[in-house]
Amino acid sequence: MSCKRILVVEDETIVAMDISHRLSKLGYEIVGQAKTGEDAVRLAAELLPDLVLMDILLAGKMDGVQAAAEIQAKMDLPVIYLTAYADEATLQRVKVTQPFGYIIKPFQDRELHTTIEMASYRHCMERLRREDRMWMQTTLDSVGEAIISTDPSGIVTYANAATASMTSISQQELKGMHLENLLSFCDGQGEKVDPVALALSGNSSARSDDLFLDVGNGSRIPVEVSCRTVQEEGGGIMGAALAFRDISGRKETVRELKHIVSKLRQTVEATVQALVVTSEKRDPYTAGHQQRVAQLAVAIARHLGLEGDQLDAIRVTGLLHDLGKIYIPAEILSKPARLTEMEMGLMRTHSQVAYDILSGVPFPWPVADIVLQHHERLDGTGYPRGLSGAQILPEARIICVADVVEAMSSHRPYRPALGLERALEEIRAGRNLRYDPQVVDACLSLFAEGEFVFV
Repeated sequence: MSCKRILVVEDETIVAMDISHRLSKLGYEIVGQAKTGEDAVRLAAELLPDLVLMDILLAGKMDGVQAAAEIQAKMDLPVIYLTAYADEATLQRVKVTQPFGYIIKPFQDRELHTTIEMASYRHCMERLRREDRMWMQTTLDSVGEAIISTDPSGIVTYANAATASMTSISQQELKGMHLENLLSFCDGQGEKVDPVALALSGNSSARSDDLFLDVGNGSRIPVEVSCRTVQEEGGGIMGAALAFRDISGRKETVRELKHIVSKLRQTVEATVQALVVTSEKRDPYTAGHQQRVAQLAVAIARHLGLEGDQLDAIRVTGLLHDLGKIYIPAEILSKPARLTEMEMGLMRTHSQVAYDILSGVPFPWPVADIVLQHHERLDGTGYPRGLSGAQILPEARIICVADVVEAMSSHRPYRPALGLERALEEIRAGRNLRYDPQVVDACLSLFAEGEFVFV
């Protein structure tokens, strides 16, 4: 037990001495004695005891109840009444001062000890709760989000500083208002939405970042709103907590980012088209080859269920897969006879050349890697690195099949077009050997069902 410091307020000297003696025996420290209410208030302020034992009938103009009220108003000190009075009128006066104990004379030491210890513990717990509330209040007032709590009927029980600022109503005035008279939320179509009612209806919580707050004069601001019910241990609903914030800045930032992304996509597209034109100027016999490969590759990818970034990556890669041919001498590209082994070896460098060019371009997709691998084969017989199986990117497998079908279907300087049927027979024969079986099946299905034709 800690040595608690106690101020004894008793106008009878002998009684005061007896009380002090009994307290000392119980292990408490007597920091002072007062006979009047005025002295009690003064000594309490000077000595700041841990607890005040207060008689009600005192000498002077101020009795114990008045002194206790004064001490309570000025200091955070627990007061225990120690008196012979227990009539109803006195009890009603005493209750207003919220005492921490009420002992009727005569009393036992055990009763006195128990009351003091319980009072000290209660006072400590109440102080901790007050501190917790102060920290919570300060924390809630420091955040930019408007926070409101309501009872089950929607009456505001608390509102933080941000709410007061957004509504131009003081925190004290907000308390007790009905939420529907305070805030009006609506969706993008102007339909009224009540997130608190939604949460209280049994959904437990409601959240939306696509609502608007009506701020009067026909003006609305976009807000992010979240609401959660507060439940008792038994499952009953005590009320709801609502939080919302102005997201006008966020919405504007998103719009700006979308505009920037759109501009960047236009820039990428223009860059890709410039590279396509550059490569095809070097090889007029394959003009349109890259566009047709891109079209077929995208159709295959869609048939396989790919979307978004993967489709974009495949389209751009299809348009650039033969970019490396700008490194190949024009006489080899347009040679009307079959290429020699040396010439074919030089031709096969175009994948690596394209990779070297494109690896320095900050595409949002692995375009350079896909271009590098578009002549690789599942069985490892492809080039330039002899990759096989899972080593080959899925996008590269699609470009591979589209490239073979388009190339065999089209005229080349060294041979006439072999035709679509011959091209489809090639990928059918190489299914699961050289070419990815799923990609082959998707390609065959497109042509069989008439879903794709070369333009």
